Amino acid sequence: MIKEKVKELVGVKTISIRLEDAVYEELSEMLDAMGQTKQTFYESFTRTALRERSIPFIISAPTKAKNSDERDKLAAFARLETSRKSFSGSIEYEVERTAAMNEKFGSVD
Repeated sequence: MIKEKVKELVGVKTISIRLEDAVYEELSEMLDAMGQTKQTFYESFTRTALRERSIPFIISAPTKAKNSDERDKLAAFARLETSRKSFSGSIEYEVERTAAMNEKFGSVD
C-alpha cells in the first residue's frame, strides 16, 4: 500500500501559494459554487495554460450581487410573512380594492 502511494507521488511537486484571507475566502466560495476544489482549479489552470501557452479560458460563477439580491428578496419575503402572521385584524377586501383603485385612477364616483 505504501509503495503504491510513493509511486503515485514520484515526479510530483508541491507548491505553496500565499493569498490574502479575503481573496482566499472569495475563491473558496466561487469554487464551491462551481463544484471544484482548489486542487482541480490550479491543475486545470496550469495544464491549459501550458498547452495553450496563454491563459485562454474563463471559469465563471454567479456574481455576489445576484446571490445578494436573492438573499435580499428572501429576507424581505420572510419579513412580510412574519408581518402577515402577526396581523390579527380582518381585511375588507372590497374596501381595500376600491381605495387602491381610487388612489391609482382617481375617484370614479
